[in-house]
Amino acid sequence: MLTRLTAAIASATQPGGAGLAEAVLSITDTLVVVLDPQGRVVRFNAAAEALSGYSFEELRGQVLWPFVLPEPEVEGVVATFEALTAGDFPNRYENHWRTREGHLRYILWSNTALLDARGRVALVVATGVDVTRERDERRARQESEDRFRVLFERSADGVVLIDPNDPQVPWRIVDCNEAFCRMNGYERHELVGQSIDLLHPYPMMVEDGPDLLAWIREEQQVHGEGSHLHRDGSVFPIESASSLVSVGGREMILGQDRDIRDRKRTEEQLRLLAAQLAHDSQHDALTGLPNRTLMLDRLQMELRRLARDERALAVISINLDGFRRVNDTLGHAVGDAVLREVAQRLQEDVRPSDTVARLGGDEFVVLLPDVGGRSEAAGVARRLQGVLAAPFHVDGTPVTVRCSMGVAVSPPDSSLPANLLRQADLAMTQAKREGKNSVQFFRKSMDAAVHGQLHLENRLRHALQDGGLHLHYQPQVDTATGALLGFEALVRWTDQQLGLVSPARFVPLAEEAGLIGDLGAWVLDEACRQAAAWSLRVPVAVNVSALEVAQEDFTQRVHDTLRRHGLDGGQLKLEITERLTVQDLQRAARQLAQVQALGVQLSLDDFGTGQSSVSTLLQLPLNELKLDRSLITGIAESPIEQRVVGALIGLGRSLNLTVIVEGVETPEQMQALRNLGCGAVQGYLTGRPGPASMWTPHLTAGAPLDVAAAGLGGEGGALLN
Repeated sequence: MLTRLTAAIASATQPGGAGLAEAVLSITDTLVVVLDPQGRVVRFNAAAEALSGYSFEELRGQVLWPFVLPEPEVEGVVATFEALTAGDFPNRYENHWRTREGHLRYILWSNTALLDARGRVALVVATGVDVTRERDERRARQESEDRFRVLFERSADGVVLIDPNDPQVPWRIVDCNEAFCRMNGYERHELVGQSIDLLHPYPMMVEDGPDLLAWIREEQQVHGEGSHLHRDGSVFPIESASSLVSVGGREMILGQDRDIRDRKRTEEQLRLLAAQLAHDSQHDALTGLPNRTLMLDRLQMELRRLARDERALAVISINLDGFRRVNDTLGHAVGDAVLREVAQRLQEDVRPSDTVARLGGDEFVVLLPDVGGRSEAAGVARRLQGVLAAPFHVDGTPVTVRCSMGVAVSPPDSSLPANLLRQADLAMTQAKREGKNSVQFFRKSMDAAVHGQLHLENRLRHALQDGGLHLHYQPQVDTATGALLGFEALVRWTDQQLGLVSPARFVPLAEEAGLIGDLGAWVLDEACRQAAAWSLRVPVAVNVSALEVAQEDFTQRVHDTLRRHGLDGGQLKLEITERLTVQDLQRAARQLAQVQALGVQLSLDDFGTGQSSVSTLLQLPLNELKLDRSLITGIAESPIEQRVVGALIGLGRSLNLTVIVEGVETPEQMQALRNLGCGAVQGYLTGRPGPASMWTPHLTAGAPLDVAAAGLGGEGGALLN
C-alpha cells in the first residue's frame, strides 16, 4: 500500500500527472466515501465501488443509506451521521454494508468533516476498512479452544493471550502468534512470560490495568486505538480489540492488534488534501492572501453586522501604478516578488480584524470594518500609500512603485458587496485619471457610467415586460462524426434606443438589479418552447447564474417549464458558471441535486478562467465540464496549452464527466482537440450562433449543417435531430 501511494504521489508531481487527491482516492484499498450534510454521495472511490457493487455514477447525488444499509441499522447510522454534521465528530463507527448481491460486509469507519469558512460542516469524509473476516474469525475462536488455536496461529493480525490476574507479572503474555511477534520486532520466546507493558511507551497496565479489566468485563469486547513500542525504539499506532476468554477455566484477555501506520498515513494525506483544497479555493496562489471569493464572503458578513451597528465600513481598492513596466523590464519573477512584498507590507500595517485580498494582477483590496467614517478611512489609505512608497529590493535591485487608491464607505455608499467593490474600483480608476499616486473617494458624479447603468436597468426592465429579448442558438457537435449533440441558447437584446446590447453588459446588470430571476425564467421558457417546436431529441443548453440556483423556487420553476412544453428532463441542460462563492456551493449542491433528479443534465461552464477549483467539481452534482475558449487560443502550436487542456480532459474523464470545449474557430484547433481525445466542441468552426429561423430548415427539412470547413466528415444527416 505504501509503495503504491508513494508512486502515485510521485506521479502527481510530474508534468501532466494526476491530481494528488484523485491519485490517493483511486489507489487506496481503504473505502473512501464523501457525503454532503444530507447524506448524498459526492465521492465514492474505486475500493467502495468494488466492495458494494455500485458505481460512483449510480450513486452520485443519491442518499447513500437505502443502497448499502440493512434496514435495522439505518436508524443508528443516521443518528451518528446527524451528530457528526452537528459538530460532534466520533472517530469510529461500525456497521454492516449490504452489497448489490445482498451480502453483508462489516465495515469499520473513521470519520472526519470538512468545514466551510464559517465553521459549518460542508462535507463528511468517511474512510472504512472491511473487517468482516476479522469479526467472523473472532467469533469462531470463541466456539472452541481447538479452533481458537488454529485461528490464533493463522491470523494475519497480531494476536496475544494475556493473563491479567498474575500477581507477579502484571498482564503477563501467555501466548502470541507470529504476526504479533513480527509486528513488534520480537521472537516469541522473548515475549512469552513478559508483561505486556514491555510494548507500551509507559507502564500502562501497572497504572491502569484494574480499570481496563473492569471495562472489558463489563463490555465483554472493547475496541480502541493506541500505540506500541517496537523493539527498535520506535513507537507506532495500533488498532486493538480486546475480549474475555476462558482458557482452562482461567480468565484471560485475548488481544487482537493491527498495525495501522499505513491507514494513518492515508488519513493524514486525505486531511491535508482536504485542507489544501479548501484553502486554495479561497486564497491567491502567489501571495497567500484571500481571493475575490473569500473577500466577497467576508465583506457580505461585515455588511450584515454593520446593519446592527452604528459604525462604518470602508473598502480600499489599490492598483500599482506602472507595474506592467516592472514585468516588461525586469521580468515576471521580479514582478511576482514585488507583489508578494506588497502583500506582506499591507498585512503588517493593518489591524488583525482587517482583510487584505488580491483580486488578480496588481489589484489589491483592503477591507476595514469598524471605521469612524471617511476621515479615518482616508488616514488609513494615506498610511498604506506611505508603506508602499519605500523601494522594494529584489535580488539587490531597488524597485519603486506607486499606487492609486479608491475608497468606498458604507454608509453612505452601497450596502451590496459586489457593488461596494465596484465603487471603490471606480474611485481608483478616477485616481489614475487624475495623475495616479493619489487617493479618491467614490462619488456618483465621477463617472457618467453610473447614470448610464440606471438608464440601462430601466430599459432592461422594459424589455422584460414588453419584449426586445430573443435567443440565438449555437450547435454543439461530436468531433469525430459531426453529429449534433445539442444547442446552446444564447440570450440577445436589441433595444430601440440603445441598439444591440452585449450580454456581457446586461447579464451582470440583471444580477445586480435583482432582475436575473425574471431574465433566467424568460430564457428557460423560450429555449424549451423552441426545443419543443423543433421536436429536438438532443438537449438545449441554458445558462443559469448562481443567484438563480440559490432561489428557493428554482427546482419547481424548471419542473413547471418542462411540463408546460411537454419536454422530459433529458431534453434540457443547465450550464452553471463556475464563479460560485463557498456559500453558493452549499446552496447550489442542494438545489442542483433536485434538478438532476428530474433528468436534467448539469454542466460547469467557463472552467479554467481563473476561478477553477477541484472542490467545486467534488461538491456539485455534474454531468459535464465545459472548458473556456481562452484555454485553446494557441493550442495548435503550444505544447503547454495542449498539456493543460489534455490534463483537464483527463480530469473530467476521471470524474465521469463529459468534456466539451467552446470557442473552436480553426481546423487546426479542432485537430489538436481530436488528438487530445476531446469528444465535443462548440464554436464558429462548427456553427455560428443564429436565430431559430436559421436552424429550423436543417432540423425540419433534413438540410445538413455546414461543417465542411471543420473537416468533420460523415453525412449531413448525422447532424439532424
